[in-house]
Amino acid sequence: MLKTLPLIAFLSLLLTNTIDSTRSIAQQTAAPARHNVLMIAVDDLKTIGTLYQAEAGNFLQRVYPDPDVRQRVTDRMTPNLTRLAARGVTFTNAHCAAPACNPSRAALMTGIRPSDSGLTTNAGGKFFRDFQYKGKATLSNATTLPQWLRKRGWYTATTGKIFHNGGSYRHADGELSWDQWTNVPGSAGAKVRDPYSPKSLDWGREGDGDSTFHQLNDYRKADFIATLLEKGRSVDRETEFILPENQPFFIACGIFRPHLPFYATQDLLDLFPTDEMAITQGLLDEFTNDADDLPSLAFRWCGLSLNEQGHPVIGKDRFVDILNHGRRINKENGHLLGWKRMLQHYFASCAIADRCVGRLLDGLEASQWNSNTTIVLWSDHGYHLGEKLHETRFTLWDDSTNVNLLIADPQQPDTHGDVCNAPVSLLDLFPTVCGRLQVGLPEQHILGNDLLPLLVNPTRSWSHPVITTYESVRSNMIMQGDFKLIRYDEEEPEYELYDLKKDPQEFENLAGRVEYQNQALHLLKILDGELAR
Repeated sequence: MLKTLPLIAFLSLLLTNTIDSTRSIAQQTAAPARHNVLMIAVDDLKTIGTLYQAEAGNFLQRVYPDPDVRQRVTDRMTPNLTRLAARGVTFTNAHCAAPACNPSRAALMTGIRPSDSGLTTNAGGKFFRDFQYKGKATLSNATTLPQWLRKRGWYTATTGKIFHNGGSYRHADGELSWDQWTNVPGSAGAKVRDPYSPKSLDWGREGDGDSTFHQLNDYRKADFIATLLEKGRSVDRETEFILPENQPFFIACGIFRPHLPFYATQDLLDLFPTDEMAITQGLLDEFTNDADDLPSLAFRWCGLSLNEQGHPVIGKDRFVDILNHGRRINKENGHLLGWKRMLQHYFASCAIADRCVGRLLDGLEASQWNSNTTIVLWSDHGYHLGEKLHETRFTLWDDSTNVNLLIADPQQPDTHGDVCNAPVSLLDLFPTVCGRLQVGLPEQHILGNDLLPLLVNPTRSWSHPVITTYESVRSNMIMQGDFKLIRYDEEEPEYELYDLKKDPQEFENLAGRVEYQNQALHLLKILDGELAR
């Protein structure tokens, strides 16, 4: 005979089962939707705008020593980067894996250090999967970040420069990394070269006096992605992108400016009048005198030299070409005016990139994805604008290695607008994005660190070293804490050592000083240990 439950016990059991069932359904409903990522890559963007201009030793402080003027210039140059900074954390001490487009982007997108792949220079524009080191295509089978996310269920789409020479489907790694790829064209009109631009460089105005930045190539690309976010669909000529329903996305937009040539529309050039700039002979002399303590191998990377008496003099460099060309136009002060004109066009090119960021932010904020999308903005390397009499990148000094890095995670509102000064690397982005999306890492040699702890607490202790490589796998910069060491590795290595807290502009080389010997040996030991991993 079946045992009958008392009525109260039966009702209690029924209520418990109902509550458990309701809780299970609620838990399923409340589970967070799979997260999205909007990645913005900017080429050759120096850390001079947004929050960076307030950092000690920042180049913009030399050009605009008056803080009020400098703030107004920053507001004109990067208002949208400032807007993005308010949404997340700005990493003021972030560094590239290599100070050139090709190796930096390949390392970031694969998580593989240049000292391991051997891809340490632009390698003549060689596609990273085709590059060979010691007879092996070291990156041919590497899994890229978008490729990994695509395998894990994310829709991946891109336009613009993400990989080096990404202007074609294959060289954008379209076959493996992206569900959809397109190259959106744009132009404001004919280009008019500035008379102060030497043959080795190129800058000027794009379009006529009435043209605006909205017509430019980069802005067209940003508008294409912004429209996709706003409407879930974007069309350019015969290319149509559609955001799939019920599928998370990883979307990347590459912005080419401020890469050479520095051509901008008149509306942006007008924002940076040269008469505001404090470019003087004294500043040029100060940069020239920076040669007195450099090792011999460093001179191949800059416009500095030593005469027969061992005194600092001007050598050869594209920046020196600016000075010489300007003097031919105006013997009295044409060299300084040429420097100013270059800066005017570079700053206007930075403003182009900023307006693209603004359009992307507008698109995301107008979409349904705004609260569920992390924005990651990076520049592939830094840029010299006259420091050590050098123009462009290709050095292991901070001006080349220090990059823009801003991460805006809507799930970390307590740190929105904060600054992180810890040394970090662009190699950290692969594990950071994968950690944020909870997808694990592919089985390959990824050495970066997940930056989530710094997104939660930007001032926490962070002891991980940062390494940048250029030319040779054994020529490296290592940074840990306040100190930075450069080793030029030839048959007889040469060194530079800097205390960046006391000397952020790297004027005083401490290598060889007895009182800093232990610090140098400490960094060398860490460097060799890291390279052996």
